[in-house]
Amino acid sequence: MNDYELTWYMQELSMHGLGAKIDFNNFVQAINNDEMRQTRIVWFNLTSFLSHAAMISKYLSPINPKGFKKDRMHLLREKLCIENDSDVLPRDARDNVEHFDERIDNWIGTDSNTILEIVFPDRASYDFMSSGKKRIKRVLLLEELIFISEKKDGEKFELELMPLFDEVKRIGDDAVEWIENSSPYHFIYP
Repeated sequence: MNDYELTWYMQELSMHGLGAKIDFNNFVQAINNDEMRQTRIVWFNLTSFLSHAAMISKYLSPINPKGFKKDRMHLLREKLCIENDSDVLPRDARDNVEHFDERIDNWIGTDSNTILEIVFPDRASYDFMSSGKKRIKRVLLLEELIFISEKKDGEKFELELMPLFDEVKRIGDDAVEWIENSSPYHFIYP
């Protein structure tokens, strides 16, 4: 892949990095606003942020990386200094956002009368309200900025949002820097 072609990927990564920053900032504003904290706006912004992070993850960790996908993955990881333990690579959040329909499918026809979608101030509040029988649609632990949801099999997963945000922001910023300093294209912006 030459630098002209690499630019196309870097543009996408920079766009998703920018989208993630915007949505995360909107998410933080919503959770810091007492009147908005328990509204759907929180989940809209968080889901949008996670969707942008998922798109970045797809470029850097494609499913079944073979042939060109594998080469692309390695080149992008090299150019953007992505380590194997990068917070953007695990699939739990990515799968949750992309396959949320399957989470709902799991609840249909079962005794899932209590499904949590709430922002708790801290883990103690979550532990008090949660029990093994309650399903977790979307939960946020405000104090720790931890998102909790379910995997396809119903197992709970927890995602620390700040490390993911920091990594997505860094990747987006590095992609912009690569475009500005290494892309052979000369862009004219309005």
